[in-house]
Amino acid sequence: MNSNNPLDPVYKAFSVASDCFKVATLTIQIQHEELIRRTQFIGATPEEANTALEDAAKQAADLAILALFATFERFVIEHLQTANRLLAAGYPQQYSTKLAEKFESEVEYWRFVEILNLFKGEVDSELIGQVKQIKQYRDWIAHQNPNKPTPPQATPETAFDVLTRMIEQIRLTHTHPMEEDVVEAAAPVPIQ
Repeated sequence: MNSNNPLDPVYKAFSVASDCFKVATLTIQIQHEELIRRTQFIGATPEEANTALEDAAKQAADLAILALFATFERFVIEHLQTANRLLAAGYPQQYSTKLAEKFESEVEYWRFVEILNLFKGEVDSELIGQVKQIKQYRDWIAHQNPNKPTPPQATPETAFDVLTRMIEQIRLTHTHPMEEDVVEAAAPVPIQ
């Protein structure tokens, strides 16, 4: 895993939680009384315990998708805000500065699907479509509107993979210039 990936801590926490569910399941199967003494599993039937663990694992997976997508959204918005600061150094200076300020303060409130569409042509459109599907599932998890059908489900593993690939493509196509390049971009062009 790329240590520069903002999704890594969220996915690692999900992986640890998944391992904990495996350990708990095994502990309950062998009825290791010392380990389950002060838990809801003491005296529970194997079926009750397994159902509780399966429900908790499903909830943890859904929460992982929520956290992965929220982290991804934050990355994309902050990336755009950083890229926008370069616009502030543009010409005409006063207009560019005002436009950059407006962009930076308002991008936070745009519909995220519209933000994703900004990357069309630079990022693989199929990948953008996969990100939008994960967003649909994330939205369903967050709101669980019974009047809307459940969208195609995603696993945390799939969400991590797809969102990581999107982050990598964004970084590849929107490489930040070196600090001195930013200073040069802000400097007035001499008239000859």
